[in-house]
Amino acid sequence: MKQLPPSFPLTITAPLLDGIPESCRELVAALVASASHPDPIFRELLAPRLASLTEQTRPWSHGQLVFSSTEAWRTAYEKVLSSSEITRYRSVAWVKSEDYWQDLPGQQGMRLNYALLDSGMQIQRMLILGWNLWPPHMQLPLKGILGWIDEQHYRGVGLLLIRENDVIGEPDLLRDFGIYGDRATGEQEIDADSRTVNFTLSFDQAAVELAVDRWARLALFATPYGELLDRMLEK
Repeated sequence: MKQLPPSFPLTITAPLLDGIPESCRELVAALVASASHPDPIFRELLAPRLASLTEQTRPWSHGQLVFSSTEAWRTAYEKVLSSSEITRYRSVAWVKSEDYWQDLPGQQGMRLNYALLDSGMQIQRMLILGWNLWPPHMQLPLKGILGWIDEQHYRGVGLLLIRENDVIGEPDLLRDFGIYGDRATGEQEIDADSRTVNFTLSFDQAAVELAVDRWARLALFATPYGELLDRMLEK
């Protein structure tokens, strides 16, 4: 039987690997050793696994990470938002139900928001509300969601409200995302019950610029919450 060469250790000395973590070096070494295995059947069986891994890691090369578990996305969100370089946080919340951010992770996120406000961070949030939460005949949203809105307003969050129907013709604007200074952007995929399905975090300048552009476009449809309150007082 033909003697197979050992898979490890495999030394990669290319300049491309200079300065990267040891774990990444080990991964590259393992992939090269696996892909160069002398047995053709092994390589054939390995091919779909390599394709799957390539699909998984492709976003990483663009500075993008996807989190699916609740604890993982909350930890990532807090780590980025708590960075000392972030002094401005812009958030767009597509609120589909009264339960939005009312679960434990959501409540923890709001507490972090308030703590950062107290430390001097500027936080602005646009709320996209459907007719189920802000009927067209009402000047303010329904009481079920109004308490959450009032709390943020009086704690110092710069709130702007948008009727979902006003942007229904701009489907690329109907999304739930945040902009962390000029460093990163994060987008949540929310189900009909306002639960987070996954959270995508992008440390990519092009992604940040796209999010800033969406923010500016949404602002054209937004009304400051304080202005809505003033209108109520004038009556």
